[in-house]
Amino acid sequence: MSDLFIQDSSLKLSLADNRIVIKNQARELVREIHIDKVDSILLLGHPQITTQLLKKLSLRNINVYYFSKNGHFVSYLDSCRQDDFEKQEEQARAHFDDYFRLKLAQKIVSAKLRHQMNLLSSFDDDGVLEEKDFQVFQNAIKKIQTASSVHEIMGYEGSCAKSYFYHLNLLTPVAFKFSGRSRRPAQDAFNSLLNLGYSLLYSFVIGAIKKSGLSLGFAMIHESHKHHAAFASDLMEEWRPVIVDNTVLSLIREGILIQKDFEEDPHLGIVLKTDAQKIFVEKLSLRMFEIHQYLEDDKKRYSFAYTLDMQLNSLIRAFKEKDPNCYLASYTRR
Repeated sequence: MSDLFIQDSSLKLSLADNRIVIKNQARELVREIHIDKVDSILLLGHPQITTQLLKKLSLRNINVYYFSKNGHFVSYLDSCRQDDFEKQEEQARAHFDDYFRLKLAQKIVSAKLRHQMNLLSSFDDDGVLEEKDFQVFQNAIKKIQTASSVHEIMGYEGSCAKSYFYHLNLLTPVAFKFSGRSRRPAQDAFNSLLNLGYSLLYSFVIGAIKKSGLSLGFAMIHESHKHHAAFASDLMEEWRPVIVDNTVLSLIREGILIQKDFEEDPHLGIVLKTDAQKIFVEKLSLRMFEIHQYLEDDKKRYSFAYTLDMQLNSLIRAFKEKDPNCYLASYTRR
């Protein structure tokens, strides 16, 4: 099972005998894949998809995700057949429980800061960083444990984010140097990759949440507003450095992506060219399914995708038992 990623706007997807048929504008066959081999479909740009295929995908609980040309998440097609309202009721109670939210935020944000430290350490081949550079993160983790509100925790996280991206830039090849985060539009190639990666990670987490039966809106860290899948933003926080930042650094340090793979759009800023997008998505997907020890008290090795499902199951238990300690925070080694 895998995600089907389509980024060519000239392609059309249709259904034939439980097979997804992909053709170009000349109606020539580009690819066929059995519907049972697909977890979800991601459409970047303006590929077409028939109503018959959309209906079949809905019946199979296969979600379709829509992205803009430069990879910004737009929306998704939801069959509404996976919602478990009993689970969501327990999730909603946790959402309105300040103590529960505080304790869960402590676990998630602390895990994220540890992952950021570990990533900086693992890519610091030349010993550019000193122990005092990591002390910023360690001090923040200590303060988080005694914080009295989620708002206070996110303040520590925000301060560390500035240090993190400053030090990340020190480990980046000269051609990809950047000055801080720029979201949309991206002001440089490095941020363009981060934006695309975070958008894809966001959609992946949305899919995992939907399959678990939980709600996208009842978040524990981020505040819910309008159509934002705030709960997905919660769960992707600790995985940003592990999945996306790691992939981005690997691609540019190994020379797999170079400056010629990017172009400037007057409205979208710096964007990745179509052929290079395919390389990036393939690398990100591989990273998601690599196996590592992601749980500190479990020596077994799992993929990110499997670990995320375990985390969601632990949250379902946490919501039911009203115990945030049930949550399985992720783990990486420095």
